[in-house]
Amino acid sequence: MYSKLLAPLLIVEILRGRTSEDSPMCQSDIQKELKRVYNLSLSRNTISSHIATLLEHYPDNLGYHERIRVQPDGSKQTTITRLYWIHDFSEAEIRFLGDGAMSAPLPQVQKRELLDKLASLNPQSGVSTLKNVVSADARKERTVVNRLLTNIGILDQAITQKKRIRFLWGRYAPEGKTLALRKTEHMSEVDPRQIVTSGGRYYLLATYPNNAKQIYHFRIDVLFDIELVDIKVNRSLTKQDLTDYQQKHFMMFQGDTPVTIRVRNTARALLRVFDAFGIHAHVIACNSELIDLQVEANLNAIRYWIRQNSENIETLAPEELRKELAKDAQSMLAQYSRNIP
Repeated sequence: MYSKLLAPLLIVEILRGRTSEDSPMCQSDIQKELKRVYNLSLSRNTISSHIATLLEHYPDNLGYHERIRVQPDGSKQTTITRLYWIHDFSEAEIRFLGDGAMSAPLPQVQKRELLDKLASLNPQSGVSTLKNVVSADARKERTVVNRLLTNIGILDQAITQKKRIRFLWGRYAPEGKTLALRKTEHMSEVDPRQIVTSGGRYYLLATYPNNAKQIYHFRIDVLFDIELVDIKVNRSLTKQDLTDYQQKHFMMFQGDTPVTIRVRNTARALLRVFDAFGIHAHVIACNSELIDLQVEANLNAIRYWIRQNSENIETLAPEELRKELAKDAQSMLAQYSRNIP
């Protein structure tokens, strides 16, 4: 049996773990929980006294309702009832974060651990029930996920400290399931600007040291051996520059139209596809020179992306996209075939 001296702390534990604004407890319920969970018997008056003390110590965390009782002599007495713990996060906010955790590119075990931590912030949110939901995108290898989380931590540090980074590129294999280090003698150096998430994938927005105005994006989980360089990043870009780049490039993933593309079987071309679509690019045909893949994308945005990469990528389907790209090519040909007056 617990000591009665611990009663105030036990009441706090009950309120923190069992209540919210939508699920309050009256004093009689608290009395029953003390007996059931801690085998501690307290009178209603003792509980009322402890609650009055707790309200003084936790004015920002304890919520309650007041009830007015009319006494036999006609006087009115105010009593405290329907107590609840005021959590830092509402039930709706915790459920929203739980949905985000379920859609994150993490192994199921890590998702469950994260859901347990979220549930502890507001036990009444019901987010722990999501632990039995399995993500359909659980095909990522654990090593890739661990590298992603490590890379995000290093990049966040670099952006906070405004320092340059260097890294080695990964290489995408045609089957879309393996990732290995590309053979290179030199590490790439960039100035990190921002981390962006889109379609369940994470990207680094960065600029090269010799061109601080041109933004590029890098798939974070294909970067190896990231190091901080003791060189400060200049502030040549504005937040609006980064926002404009996001709207122009990352809307490509907000669509569900199947698109079949043909890619040259080269490391550079395959990396561009992997950088954009990752394991969501499905190989449907392959030979020594060309690879056919199917992806899902926003048609208007992937049209822009294919125009940027037309040297290595051709659209096979849908036909409407091929026609639009053909018009784009004809228009550009006409524009550059005429003489400049």
